[in-house]
Amino acid sequence: MMTPDPEPLFIGTEARTLSAVLFRPEENPRAAVVLCPPFFHEQFLSYRLLSLVARRLAELGIAALRFDYYGSGESLGDDDQFSLSGAVADTRVAIDDMRRRFPRTPLIVMGARAGAWPALAASDANIARIWLWQPLLDGSRWLAELDARDADERASTFRYPLLRQWPKPADRDHLLGSWCGSALRAELSTVRAQLPLCAPRPALDVVGEVTDAALRADIAKQLPTPPAALHWYTEIDMHAAFLSPDLAHCVDQLAAPFTTRAAA
Repeated sequence: MMTPDPEPLFIGTEARTLSAVLFRPEENPRAAVVLCPPFFHEQFLSYRLLSLVARRLAELGIAALRFDYYGSGESLGDDDQFSLSGAVADTRVAIDDMRRRFPRTPLIVMGARAGAWPALAASDANIARIWLWQPLLDGSRWLAELDARDADERASTFRYPLLRQWPKPADRDHLLGSWCGSALRAELSTVRAQLPLCAPRPALDVVGEVTDAALRADIAKQLPTPPAALHWYTEIDMHAAFLSPDLAHCVDQLAAPFTTRAAA
């Protein structure tokens, strides 16, 4: 199915402008999705994956909005202006924008990796479903993983061939080349994935593993991670530059409550 070309646009306010790309279906959408990207270097690595997901959704008759948080990606703001609370506020802006564009259309919020946190925090009782893609559950644990990987990178003689005995010194305000100052560290160190407290709560669908028992109990649909998307957040894989059958099938399964109902 042919779909219109993705539409670059700006949302938010003049003081807090966000870069976004809207993927429209050929006809009136059956649903609309806000795609919350992950944080730090994973945001850059997610561009292709989220674009493939958004394009597939548009082919299925579902509008999709991919956006960057303030202080990250193509949005305005300096790196040190990015925050978790700001990402939640920006997600609400993206949700409101899609509600204005597609009123009376079921709205879905999808969070990839750390994007699960703003996706969950910004959702309310008027959200039809929440999709979490390989979600991070514990911010403190993730920070520890990033710190360990950052130390490995700084000790790499492949990356720094002039290193001798000592590794490259750590930069306390950066992780793997991305800004992570003390205030952002404090936010991330305490965050955990939690369902919104609204009533009724949106249905929850997950791609990947979830170890948290409380969160797992509320999952309506859980899908295995498509093999083509297993390692997108650690490396650039040219095989993931195209919509593989397993990735397309996974998106189709997520969208099924809206596409099968329309077909029926």
